[in-house]
Amino acid sequence: MILLSSVPYRWRYIIGFVIFSLVVLQSWFITHPHHPPGHNELSVPTNDQTPPMPSNGFASKLPTIQHPNVMTEPDPRREAIVDAFRHAWAGYKEYAWTHDELKPVSKSFKDPFGGWGASLVDGLSTLLVMGLEDEFREALPELEKIEFHAFDGKVSVFESIIRYLGGLLSAYELSNEQYPILLEKADELGQALLPAFDTPSGLPTHEWNPARGKAPSNTTLIAEVGTVQLEFFTLSRHTGKKIYAEKAQAIVNFLENAGYEHGIYVPGLYPSGMQTTKGRFTDATCSFGAMGDSAYEYFLKEHILTDGAMPQYASLYTQSIDSMKRYMLRQLPGTRFLFLPPYDTRTDTLKKHMDHLTCFAPGMLAMGAKVLDRPEDMTIAKGLLEMCVYMYRSSSTGLCPENWVADDTEPYNPLTYTLSRDEIINAHDWWYNANANTPPARAVQPLGASTGERPSLLSSKLPAAPLPRPNGLRVNDKRYLLRPETLESLYMLYRITGDPIYQEYGWEIFQAIEKYCKTEAGYASIINVEMARRGTNQLDSMESFLFAETLKYLYLLFSPGNVISLDEYVFNTEAHPLVRRTWI
Repeated sequence: MILLSSVPYRWRYIIGFVIFSLVVLQSWFITHPHHPPGHNELSVPTNDQTPPMPSNGFASKLPTIQHPNVMTEPDPRREAIVDAFRHAWAGYKEYAWTHDELKPVSKSFKDPFGGWGASLVDGLSTLLVMGLEDEFREALPELEKIEFHAFDGKVSVFESIIRYLGGLLSAYELSNEQYPILLEKADELGQALLPAFDTPSGLPTHEWNPARGKAPSNTTLIAEVGTVQLEFFTLSRHTGKKIYAEKAQAIVNFLENAGYEHGIYVPGLYPSGMQTTKGRFTDATCSFGAMGDSAYEYFLKEHILTDGAMPQYASLYTQSIDSMKRYMLRQLPGTRFLFLPPYDTRTDTLKKHMDHLTCFAPGMLAMGAKVLDRPEDMTIAKGLLEMCVYMYRSSSTGLCPENWVADDTEPYNPLTYTLSRDEIINAHDWWYNANANTPPARAVQPLGASTGERPSLLSSKLPAAPLPRPNGLRVNDKRYLLRPETLESLYMLYRITGDPIYQEYGWEIFQAIEKYCKTEAGYASIINVEMARRGTNQLDSMESFLFAETLKYLYLLFSPGNVISLDEYVFNTEAHPLVRRTWI
């Protein structure tokens, strides 16, 4: 096993022997090759943090996540979600079966993920969650035909892990481990991808050719190296092969010890680009959206999956979130909307855009607020989610753009959050005004705030989104790509708070998808969310995450709390539920 020691690429490595006791990895020993004079050895930090190991039984030591008021009976609207899944699955089966993606307008297919059947594998866990067992069993024989090692082309290591490996492992657990083919194929894929981790830094490359055993480049992204741990820990647990957990843990150790010499300017805020040979960051921009998002999500979920067995995971998460709140988070004056743009950690400057991928963050923050007792993070979660929901509700189609811009923002401050700019000034000046006896009252109802009584559980009627949009808030990329992130956060916030308002938001989104995205064969992405028309406004694209995430989160939003409880499962970033266990 190659650990975090790093040397020039042309030198051979002496593999360190890994010694485990029966259940606990005791130590990792690393030998370093000799370097002739004139050659400097790369300094990549290591530590003695070792992967957690599963133990028998589960009685969580962590706080309860789900709210006791979550409904105990299914909402009748859930059946409409199942019908939508069946419609898309039937189209995939007829026109793209065993291929990666259906092209829902032209009724054809494409294979951007190795041609291994990404939609089929990505959909397995949702078939089981929805109780579609006939469709699930019909798909199983197709797994035998997948040859992960034989593909002579470039595949994304990250996408292969979250879609294929996560899908196989989740289906294996959800089906009570009764279908060995699921674990066999998961292990086969793991073996095919393991050589991609054999870099001087231990960071896997962005792409890999399984047949040739080569990587086309030595680059990767923080989101990609930081989003393998749940899957690899779980694969080690089921196969008994510790190498997967070791490779994943080595990355966590690297990130924990990365410093200024590796390209870190702000503790906890990791730039997007990375170079695997030298083990350093190649830019300075940190994002909780594209290219960064799931690394921060996985810090927290590693803590939850292993039931707090490794303090390292929670420490990394809280450091990142604290730095995010200090340097990145913005508020829109006079509203409840919070805004989370990318941030240049070197120049201390913020971008002015936020993408839909960032809308996963409310769910993450709400879960972290419960598990780690961080109540302010719950307030932030709700404010960010209001921003994301508003971008749906204020568009002509009721669908969210891929990216939007906010020109008029202020740094997030819990003392001034929701105040207008005038109120912020007046509240501050009141302290210095000798003639003022009482603090100024808030003069306006914040945009986006709920007013009056909440809608009943079965009501789909909500107050209209306030228009025009707040000053400086405008759409940048007008596409809607069937993305699940806002629905993910709505599901999380509903399960965590028990507030049915999040169900109503989700139902609105589903109705908009039905109205504008549905085709004869499935569901299509949208060219322009501001054009309220059908057919000609559709893109010929339906990614596999429609099956894995978008429709699954909608289904769970209207399901009883005991269906995939957050106190029993943790989701990988592709919405594949993995069983929580006690680890030591």
